Amino acid sequence: MKGRDGVLESMVDRGDATPITEDIAANHRMAAAAVEGADADTNLTVVVGGGHDHGYSHLLGLAKAQKKAKPRLGCINIDAHLDVRKPSPVITSGSPFYLALESGVIEPRRFVEFGIQNHCNAPDLWKYIESKKVKVVPFASLRGGCAVDAFARELKRLSASCDSIVISLDLDAITAAEAPGVSAPQAQGFTAAEIIEMMEIAGKSPRVRSLGIFELNPVHDRDDQTVRLAATAAYYFVASALRRR
Repeated sequence: MKGRDGVLESMVDRGDATPITEDIAANHRMAAAAVEGADADTNLTVVVGGGHDHGYSHLLGLAKAQKKAKPRLGCINIDAHLDVRKPSPVITSGSPFYLALESGVIEPRRFVEFGIQNHCNAPDLWKYIESKKVKVVPFASLRGGCAVDAFARELKRLSASCDSIVISLDLDAITAAEAPGVSAPQAQGFTAAEIIEMMEIAGKSPRVRSLGIFELNPVHDRDDQTVRLAATAAYYFVASALRRR
């Protein structure tokens, strides 16, 4: 029997990016190639990590897939953290958007930090973001049921200057009560319902080309609560995109 939304019938599992080694840069190149290949086949992908360092390989793969010298690629990072830490001495889960911005994979004006929590980020990271003039939407401004409408506005605004947009969802943006299985659980954050509605909005947009879901840590999960939320978010993103198409 076919599913009501046709999601299962439409999805193709491209498997894991392997083999993973101790060479982090090589792992990123391999993952970027996997994303590039998947996008060439479908023009709509869901990437699941792993550390948020692969937010960079995700963006790099999409940029390469567009086959343009300067692709107008945008990104909304749904996250408690800015993730613009320098890769010193090595790339970490806090480095993806520093790498993307410094390499030119995305331009600062086409990047949005959404749901950032002040206490989660050191002063030097704020200074970097301010120096780049990146748009930051702090979580403090999204309390009280404002998050979904604010996300829709940022996506609409970004769509005007981009050919393609990547949504990078760090699961630690969600309150720990609903997503305990992450690397850095937060006392406050988005609800599961808000995240799923954001994914539906993203799927409706003709500019959104890919969703990345990162920082899932099953070791710290509770009754597969976070795993189920990640899968549900992906499902509603794809279902919304299929209805649009």
